[in-house]
Amino acid sequence: MSKAPAGWFAELTGLPLRLLPTLPYSESETTQETPWAAEAEGLSASAQPGGPRAFEELSFRIPKGARVALTGPNGSGKSTLLRVLAGLIAPSAGKVLALGSKPRTGRPRVAFLAQRPAFTAPFPMTLRRLVRTGTYAHHGWFEECHHGDESVDRALAMMELGGLADRQVHSLSGGQLQRALLARAAVQGAELLLLDEPYAALDDASRALVDAHVFSRQAGFTVVMATHEMSGLARFDSVLEMGRTAGGRSKEGAGHA
Repeated sequence: MSKAPAGWFAELTGLPLRLLPTLPYSESETTQETPWAAEAEGLSASAQPGGPRAFEELSFRIPKGARVALTGPNGSGKSTLLRVLAGLIAPSAGKVLALGSKPRTGRPRVAFLAQRPAFTAPFPMTLRRLVRTGTYAHHGWFEECHHGDESVDRALAMMELGGLADRQVHSLSGGQLQRALLARAAVQGAELLLLDEPYAALDDASRALVDAHVFSRQAGFTVVMATHEMSGLARFDSVLEMGRTAGGRSKEGAGHA
């Protein structure tokens, strides 16, 4: 193949990748003027479509910048509530807003960390690229963007993961992966962090790093954290307690968030 045809071939094959970044990763969002990071009235939801309700008639308001503990026994609906706020589960009844808007997936202003995040073992993604995906919400699909590399480096250093940046994510320990996802949320610039039992897989050193970030008063984000650790509740601004009725369903949270 001569140089001229080769050049045209490269242009043609590269054209789709130059067009794809114009497709937005997420819908544009108009900032709502509200003092509440999350609010609900008469909220009910099920963990699975068509399943029994995990909680019923839950009402609360969480101010921006607060650190709120979400407590209650197993099965009281803590994880389900976090997933509702993240837009992963549609409510069965009632009203709910996150940062002034109805919850939906793909919002750059909201980050959800599952209790046991998992990646398929063969999936080829390094820790650095995982953290860099936090920038994707601010540009287009498939765009190889490097304008956030400095923030990626800062987030990796904050969670003491710089030395593991080239490791494959499936080779990380549970604690390392949790720290990586918090670093991703920091790069994303999320204003609302929804954390489901984040200490479950952490050793003491990792826990100290996570605490320093999550409870930093210089950080402008809001935290709603599901936790079973009653001894650490004094660190939070308020507690939203998910109770259980005699029928086994969670009823209105007795929180003072």
